[in-house]
Amino acid sequence: MSWIPRVLGAATAAYSAAVVARPEVLTTPTGLGDTQATHALSRAVGARDLVSGLAVALAPAGTPLRLALLARVAMDLGDAALGLAAPDKATRTKVVAVALGWAAVNALALLATREKASDESHWEWNPQWSDPNYWADPASWERERGDQAV
Repeated sequence: MSWIPRVLGAATAAYSAAVVARPEVLTTPTGLGDTQATHALSRAVGARDLVSGLAVALAPAGTPLRLALLARVAMDLGDAALGLAAPDKATRTKVVAVALGWAAVNALALLATREKASDESHWEWNPQWSDPNYWADPASWERERGDQAV
């Protein structure tokens, strides 16, 4: 079932790229208006969601994918909370409903990834991870993870 979060991540990234390129993709349907301020906010949200969507689409299965999905749910819930500050009731309703809907879909995708948790070995913190030199050499952490593509 790991294809479901991958599709959600790719869809989020694609939509977010469109918002970054043309903020009207977000501001028009939500009724937020076409001002410089709403375009700047839309681009910022689009950039954030582009990165998080790619994280969900590309994260390795297991804990990294679940953390990326958890971050997506948190961002969607934050968007819903910010939607409460929209200027009128119709806009508030749209923004909150869409944000809560995406939070629910991403939460369900997060739950769908739990079935794989029993297949993983016990996870422990590796003290090497605190060393910046460790992260500077991807081959070292890919070998540790067991990737053969190194």
